[in-house]
Amino acid sequence: MARRGLSSPVRPAPQWWPLIQSQAASGTWPLLVVVHGHAGGVVPAVLQSLLDELAEARRASVWVQALTAEPVVLPPRQQLLLVPLLLTPGSHVRVDVPAIRERLRALGHQVIPLPFLGAWPPWLEHLRKLGCDAQKQVVVHHPLRPGIAERYLHVLSQVIGLPLRSADSCDAELDRVLPLALAPNRMTAHLSNQQGGGLALLEHPASRQFLFELLLDLP
Repeated sequence: MARRGLSSPVRPAPQWWPLIQSQAASGTWPLLVVVHGHAGGVVPAVLQSLLDELAEARRASVWVQALTAEPVVLPPRQQLLLVPLLLTPGSHVRVDVPAIRERLRALGHQVIPLPFLGAWPPWLEHLRKLGCDAQKQVVVHHPLRPGIAERYLHVLSQVIGLPLRSADSCDAELDRVLPLALAPNRMTAHLSNQQGGGLALLEHPASRQFLFELLLDLP
């Protein structure tokens, strides 16, 4: 698959994943990608299409584990990267993803877990540039419990240079909003009625391509 230009540079994975540098020489690893998912385990179409293209481009398996679905059944004794496409360190990142890792290891798979997407420096730089280029005024996120996730949001605001607001405390008059959501959901549907808001991140062509390149560059 031809690789197009991006709005932000992507460094090859071995340069910014030091813990998996030694794995790059062993060839392309299969991926198990963890996503939120909709009710009944449905994976949003914008995300599923990206992952289908990714599997073709990597020429390796890309399995998808929606957190709303039953556990994915893999072929025996896989060697894979566990990739949480999650944007904040909420309970899914801190509880569900480690549980998936341990379940897979107990089944005999060799699993290397990666940090959640919201901790990847190139992705954060892309969000900063996206907000600047689109002249966004505020980032809206799902409500989160106090603690680690809340502290992360404070740091995220500093990194991307925009204030963050919880979706349950947004004014009806907000405009030029950037939803912190990969795929369309109830929050983006609500924000779509406001000026300049509502598109999920993967509905921005530059963001979709940028994430595709990040995942393609993994070992």
